[in-house]
Amino acid sequence: MVSVPQTVLPLQPSSLPIHRYSRRQAGQAAHVLADLDIDKFGIAISQTDDGTIDHIAFATPSAVYLIDACMSDARDHGGLDAWFKALLGSTTTVLAGFGMPRIALRLHHHLRYHVRGIDLSTLFTTNGTAWLPSKVVQKICFLGNTFSVDSLWHENDQKASVEKLCLRAWISAKVITSDACYTSMQTVRKVDTRHIRKDILLCLGTLLRQNDIIARANPRVTTNEYESFTLHKDGNMALHNSRFKTRVRVSNQSYVEVTSKDGTTHKGNAVKAHGRTTMVQFQKTLGDKLESVRVVGLDQPTTSEQARDAFLLRILQDQDKLLDSEFVRYIWFPNREDTALLDDRSALSLNSSLTTYVMHLNNSQRNVVAAMVSHDPIIVVHGPPGTGKTTTISSAAEIWSKVYSNPVWIIGHSNVSVKNIAEKLVKQKVDFKLIVSKDFYVEWHEHIYHEIEGRLIRTDELPQDSVGLSRVIGSSRVILSTLGLLSNPALDNNGTFKIVPFERVVVDEASQINVFEFMHIFHKFRKSLVKLCFFGDPKQLPPFGQEKAKTLQSIFEVEHLKKTSYFLNVQYRMPVPLGSFISSHIYDGRLTSDHTNKQLSCIRFVDTPRGAEEKSGFSWINEGETKTIVDLVRNYYRNASFCIITPYDAQRAAIERALKAEGLPWENVFNVDSFQG
Repeated sequence: MVSVPQTVLPLQPSSLPIHRYSRRQAGQAAHVLADLDIDKFGIAISQTDDGTIDHIAFATPSAVYLIDACMSDARDHGGLDAWFKALLGSTTTVLAGFGMPRIALRLHHHLRYHVRGIDLSTLFTTNGTAWLPSKVVQKICFLGNTFSVDSLWHENDQKASVEKLCLRAWISAKVITSDACYTSMQTVRKVDTRHIRKDILLCLGTLLRQNDIIARANPRVTTNEYESFTLHKDGNMALHNSRFKTRVRVSNQSYVEVTSKDGTTHKGNAVKAHGRTTMVQFQKTLGDKLESVRVVGLDQPTTSEQARDAFLLRILQDQDKLLDSEFVRYIWFPNREDTALLDDRSALSLNSSLTTYVMHLNNSQRNVVAAMVSHDPIIVVHGPPGTGKTTTISSAAEIWSKVYSNPVWIIGHSNVSVKNIAEKLVKQKVDFKLIVSKDFYVEWHEHIYHEIEGRLIRTDELPQDSVGLSRVIGSSRVILSTLGLLSNPALDNNGTFKIVPFERVVVDEASQINVFEFMHIFHKFRKSLVKLCFFGDPKQLPPFGQEKAKTLQSIFEVEHLKKTSYFLNVQYRMPVPLGSFISSHIYDGRLTSDHTNKQLSCIRFVDTPRGAEEKSGFSWINEGETKTIVDLVRNYYRNASFCIITPYDAQRAAIERALKAEGLPWENVFNVDSFQG
């Protein structure tokens, strides 16, 4: 037996005994726990970089029992392992953990044993909203440093150790055995995998494992890029961020670390943010010469992440049935009738009265529009670059809204994709509203919305009542937003989805979206949803994180939907030689080109012999390449349409700064990650 120091809570013991067991000895460990005069245990799990569960920790208020979860020697002693199985699914002994739905699903996926327990994250809430561990702990003791507790649960901490795992289980045990929990524990619904079909458990376990891999791979420390800072008399700092992606955000799960020129570091907390400015509060006065600003920890959970976790909790507590949503069933668990329905793609044609709305489209685009306005429940459209995805979406939206007065939601992975569709809708005189978050808009991206300013609704300006909102929406039957905004509680509270029901839905950039991100959304709108149309290009960017979680899927990788997908087969963006090359090598020759430039001379390779890549923070930069690009823009493309894409954040920033300095166009400079939202 070993012990680890316990300094995170002002509670005993100060040294925590750890009893270790191999996977083969798991039944023996469960037998030992059963012999204790205790009926409540804390539980926590840890994983490796590939998402494999490597340890399971059970804890009492005074000790931890740590089991190596390696499967290589599992089930050697079936009789003893029955004790372990019984402990996980016990109806008399209570297991309790933070994020218990995740623990239960991951353990069932790993062991194929049922798990029953209490979710501590929501024990004191009535609406399923999860509390951070530190907030729950404050129910049982005073806590001066909340980050020291919450960071124990950060999956992106690559230094996460068995010691931290043991502390997670021990804190869970302290909470569940406290007097503060007694009343709530008597009435709370238990998380229990036995309510759910085996195939559903397998699917959910796989999806959560993928999410855990991505969470673990995310950086624990982010370097902020700032333009300037202002020190106030009270020692606090107004930080003026230069990049939206690396801005310092307000979060209870992180702290700001500032390093001065002399190497001194100061810790602070972001307490307020507006536009490009973040207010950071420090306990000590800062000097006026800063070297760097970093954020350590995690951002606040998004409303989408919170909604997904609440959804899984309801499913595991048997408050909701997953298969009550036919669209969840269509995508993840189709039965024989569903498969027949999805496969039935009979010859489609548009009513003659609709011809005027598609005259400007090519044949493949018309076929897609016909499918979109048909009764087929799911349409998946593969659209290579320049094939008119936005034009096709806009044409269907025009028919739905003008001819049938149907409510339509058009959602995208990024604000930019949604904005592009909005600009096309303006040209086609479609009545719509676009909802955009205050954080994205104010002082960051106002300039990209000039053409549609009058149709914009900021989230912070949404009326809080349905009457006021009805006036703002007016006669619009088409609403645009990002996927993440659909989980914003404000849209539920003010009746947005009653005024414009979530019935017909178009998803742009669907190839960049992890299909798991849709599940709680489709279940939420199970009573209203009648049509789903997915647009994207799986040959371009995959879902974020797929390089780490190889089995991660977009809708385009869902096997039973592949054979009924549509393909937009004419591209108008690339000159013919380049389009033909792309068609041959990427799209199996299915893509044809319609472009006035057919000369091979349209393709040029530019040598950039100057400079070399140099490390810049966590990124890379090549000053020589930057100079060459600036020369090209100045001499050839000053008044042309162009796009510069670089794989590195620092290089993108350097190119942007250099173009700005010479008064040259800089808005179309991106790094690759920009296209992932």
